[in-house]
Amino acid sequence: MTDRHDVRAVREAWQRLLWRATEVRRQPTAESDRLALWSVSVVDPAGEQILLEVIAGAWSQGWQPGELVHVVARKADRIAARLVDLAIVADHDRRTSQVIDPRWQAQIDRLDSRGESTRHDWLRQWRRREGLDRRRCYDAVGAAWRVLSRLPQLPLLIPPPGVDPSLVATGAPMLAAAADPLLDRIRKLLAKAESTTFEAEAELLTAKAQELMARHAVDRVRLEQCPAGDEPCMTRVLLEPPYVVVKGALLAAVADANRCRAIGINGLDLSVVVGHADDLAAVEVLFTSLLVQVGRALAEAARNAVAGDRSRTSAFRRSFHLGFASRIAERLAAANGAVLAEAGAVASLPVLRSRARAVGDTVERLFGGALTESRIGGRHDAWGAAQGRSAADLALLNAGELSA
Repeated sequence: MTDRHDVRAVREAWQRLLWRATEVRRQPTAESDRLALWSVSVVDPAGEQILLEVIAGAWSQGWQPGELVHVVARKADRIAARLVDLAIVADHDRRTSQVIDPRWQAQIDRLDSRGESTRHDWLRQWRRREGLDRRRCYDAVGAAWRVLSRLPQLPLLIPPPGVDPSLVATGAPMLAAAADPLLDRIRKLLAKAESTTFEAEAELLTAKAQELMARHAVDRVRLEQCPAGDEPCMTRVLLEPPYVVVKGALLAAVADANRCRAIGINGLDLSVVVGHADDLAAVEVLFTSLLVQVGRALAEAARNAVAGDRSRTSAFRRSFHLGFASRIAERLAAANGAVLAEAGAVASLPVLRSRARAVGDTVERLFGGALTESRIGGRHDAWGAAQGRSAADLALLNAGELSA
């Protein structure tokens, strides 16, 4: 039987673990060693409660399920991210009596842990599936908590369970392409292809992403089925490493060409995109299509490399992405100019200008003077940038044209 002294001592031990200085280390901490001495029946429920409380706090800060897993993977590690994935499911399973927005539910359904039981001892069950001892498990709780407890406030786009939808001033579109799990899967495949050091694996992953994009076959006909809406709305796009900053530059170029604004959030590997619903859908699809194409071009450059070639160096690949984004921005601007020069398009020019002005007004209302220009640092490789621009000259600007 557990007495109150045990509960109080465990609570104090958890607090020491949570508030310890963050260090990059693989060995269990002294705090987790101490927690492992206490009974599982006391320590684990306290750890579960810690995670549920910090996740509920993140919902009040405007964060969404998929974004929490994304940011923990970036700022902590994949183990902590998988734990947060499960904790979000546990949080959701305790909200059965609350109204769930369908966009929120769609993100929950895409979580890797969605099929896991969270009724009883879910932290212990997770630990066993991961093959972790108690000490490493408790350190993962601490790592996740330190990320989630320090998250900044984000605009509320989707009402969390139990929150009045009227509190959302500028919400996400009801049929956003961001809700498409296939686009998210494609971007993750490309990120894995770029991070691997094995050429054969990179080529295989890139080919798979291209196949999925071709099968997706989202063209303008499908995009035009999305309701335009009268007011601008907002979505957030998760940017997968490596080369997050230059991928953000590509997203900004695509957004500008579609009368939207993409605003990167420093240190979180995500961008806010403001625009009308149909324009946001076009941005998501074209951005993902271009990521597939630049990934394929990079894989081809590596495949054709000779001994001593620098095509797999970080500077080359980063500059390749940047050159690609720069040239795509030029091509999209020229394409827009050509379309507007046509006689039939001139009549719609006032409408397009009105939509662009509405987006600008929304960005000003939401962000005001908080926006700053950020420079893209890092070593520049002129040959990589030139190769990226050449690849962009061959890129298809209609996702529906990308063949497998």
